[in-house]
Amino acid sequence: MTDRELFARLKILIVDDSAEMRNVLAALLESMGVGAILSAASGEKGLELFCSEAPDLIITDGSMRPMDGYELTRRVRNGECPNGNGDCHDRDVPVLMISGHVGPEMVRLARDNGVTDYIGKPIMAATLYERVLAAVSKPIHIVETKAYRGPSPRRRLVPHMSIDPLSE
Repeated sequence: MTDRELFARLKILIVDDSAEMRNVLAALLESMGVGAILSAASGEKGLELFCSEAPDLIITDGSMRPMDGYELTRRVRNGECPNGNGDCHDRDVPVLMISGHVGPEMVRLARDNGVTDYIGKPIMAATLYERVLAAVSKPIHIVETKAYRGPSPRRRLVPHMSIDPLSE
């Protein structure tokens, strides 16, 4: 299967409180040939859409209120659907976090809540394409303990940057 055929079969959920960022991400994904793009302006709405629509991938912002992308990811991993809505489908769904906060403490927080991959802002189409393709074509191993469910908390998660922040 070609990348184009793979992307055409995808259903991707974008969760970001910025309408501008949702629109930019949707336009980029559309230009890549993604078959279905869902959008939510809050973590709460994103969790509802995850539970009702079963996307193949979630792209979320880290900083939202009241439910941020970290909590959204943790709830997806734990299968916490609001009001018993849906069955939370694939709790192993890849979650890409896009954030302007790329310091080690925020990346560690993302990893510890089950985020699959971390992309620093500003984002370019090529970086998004690479990370989406990696997330859907190379599944990662999910670990489950009493206190945690998600990608191995021992793995090294580093933010993927479109632009080197030190070069400016």
